[in-house]
Amino acid sequence: MKLLKIGIRFWITLTSVLSFLSGWVMLAHAPKPNQANFSSSSVAAPLPTLEPLNPLSGSDDNNNFQNQPLFSVQPSVRSQFKPAFRTGGS
Repeated sequence: MKLLKIGIRFWITLTSVLSFLSGWVMLAHAPKPNQANFSSSSVAAPLPTLEPLNPLSGSDDNNNFQNQPLFSVQPSVRSQFKPAFRTGGS
């Protein structure tokens, strides 16, 4: 039984190390992001720019909305704390 336990531990260790090393090699040899889309001699095209957004309509409503608070603070009412669940304990 002891020999079987040592064999299983050795097998798990060996497969873990080999899996880690093979994953490392695969990532090291994978194409880099700048190599996948462009060749070394080409120049990257400029990115397109977006148009500015149109202003919102109804400026009177917008100003009134900005003056109102987003939330109101309500006074807290203290109540006595009574546990809802009690155990008999030991």
